[in-house]
Amino acid sequence: MKPALLVLALTAHATAGGFGLPDIGVRRTAMGAVIGRPDEGAAIYHNPAGLLLEHGWHLYLSMGLAVVRSEFQLHSWDQSDHFLGVTAGPDGYYAPVRPTRAIGAIPMLAVTGEIMPGKLALGAAVYVGNAQGAGFSPDAVTRYHLIDGYVVAPQAVVAASYQLLDSLAIGGSLGVIDVRIHERKDVFPVFDGKDISSISGTTPELSLDGSAWAPSWMIAVYGHPHPRLTWGATLTGRVDAAMTGPIVITYSADAPSPGDQLVGQQTTTQLLPWALMGGANFDLTPHVELGAEGRYWLYRQYQQQHTDVVGIFLVRELNTAKNYQDSWQVSGGIRVHDLDAAPGLDLMAGTHFDRTPAPANTLTLDQPTFRHIGLHTGARYTVGRYRFGASYLRYFFLIPTVTDSTTNPPTNFRGTGSNNIFTLSVEASL
Repeated sequence: MKPALLVLALTAHATAGGFGLPDIGVRRTAMGAVIGRPDEGAAIYHNPAGLLLEHGWHLYLSMGLAVVRSEFQLHSWDQSDHFLGVTAGPDGYYAPVRPTRAIGAIPMLAVTGEIMPGKLALGAAVYVGNAQGAGFSPDAVTRYHLIDGYVVAPQAVVAASYQLLDSLAIGGSLGVIDVRIHERKDVFPVFDGKDISSISGTTPELSLDGSAWAPSWMIAVYGHPHPRLTWGATLTGRVDAAMTGPIVITYSADAPSPGDQLVGQQTTTQLLPWALMGGANFDLTPHVELGAEGRYWLYRQYQQQHTDVVGIFLVRELNTAKNYQDSWQVSGGIRVHDLDAAPGLDLMAGTHFDRTPAPANTLTLDQPTFRHIGLHTGARYTVGRYRFGASYLRYFFLIPTVTDSTTNPPTNFRGTGSNNIFTLSVEASL
C-alpha cells in the first residue's frame, strides 16, 4: 500500500473538540433565566450590560461540577466481530458500554464594581466555560471511537456597563480564550474498503494534542422599561481556534513492525459560532419573579472540520464532514424571594430544552452532543455582606438511535444518559 494511503487511513478521523456550557452561576443553573436580570457576578458571562444591577464592589466565586451518566450500545459493522474480538448480539448490538469517566468543571472568579455609581460599572473575570473529559476502557468495543480525551477552554475577560438612558444600559466584554484538546483512540485500519492491518496492525493507536489562543468579545444591552419588567440581549462573536500540536500513530503489537511510529504536527480549526441571546423577567408580585430566555448558535457555518498535517509524508490536509445545523435553547423559571419569614432567601426553579447542532449521521463519541431537557432548582441566601448559592441541574439526554452513520468505522449506536450539574457560589460585598 502506498504510504500516503496508509497515513490517510490512520488519520482521517483524528479530530477532537467540544462545545461550551451556558451553565455558569446559580441564577442560571437554578432558574434558567439570567440574561434578562443578571444580578450576580456571572453577569460578565451572560450579560455584562447588567453589571450596574449590583451597587458597590463585589467579589464572586462560582464552582460547578458536571457528572455525566451514560450508556451506549454500538451496532456491528462489516467484519467488526473480527476486529473487536467479540460477537454482537442477535439484534446486531454489542453489550452496553459505560464511560470509565465523564466529568466537567465549570469554575468562575470575578470582581465587579461601580466606577461612577449608577452610571458606569466595570468587571474582570476568569472562568472555564468548557472543561470536559471522558474515557472508555482501552479494550472496550468503543476503542476505535475514543479511549480518552478532553477539551479545556479557560477564558479571561474584562467587561463594562454604561447607563445610556434611564431605562437602558449598554455593555460588553473583551477577552482571550485558551482552547486545549487531547484525544487518544485506536484507529480502524480499513479505509475505502482497503484493509491495512497487515502494515499497521489491527489496533494502531493515535494520540493527538492541540492548543490555541484566540480573542473573544460580546456586546450586550439591558433594559428596565417598567418597574416590574427587565430585559436583556447579547451578541457573541465567532471564534476560530486553530489548535496546533503533535499527532502520533503507533503500530499495534500484531503489526510487522510493532511500536513503529508516524510523528507529525497538526493544526485543527475548532469553530465557536456567532451566538444571539435574549431574555426577559417580570415581577408577578413583590415576591414572585418569572423569567424566560432564548439562546441561538449559528452552527450552520460548521460544515466540516479541517486539519492541516505537517511532517507526515504526502499528507497535507484532512477534512471531516460535520454538516451542522443551527442550535437553540429555550428556558425559563420562577424565583420566590424576600418573604417576610425569610427576607434573605431566594428559592428558584426552572426548565429548558436544547436542540443539538449535530445531525445523527455525523455524531461521534469523541464529540457527543444530544438534544436534552433540563430541570433546574436552587437557592441563594444573603447574610450580612455575603450571598451564598447552591443549585442542582439535571440534563435528560434524548439520545437518538443512529443507523446511517458516515464515520469510519460507523458510529451506529443507541443509548441513554444524563448530566448532573452541581453549583456552589459565594459573593462578597467589598
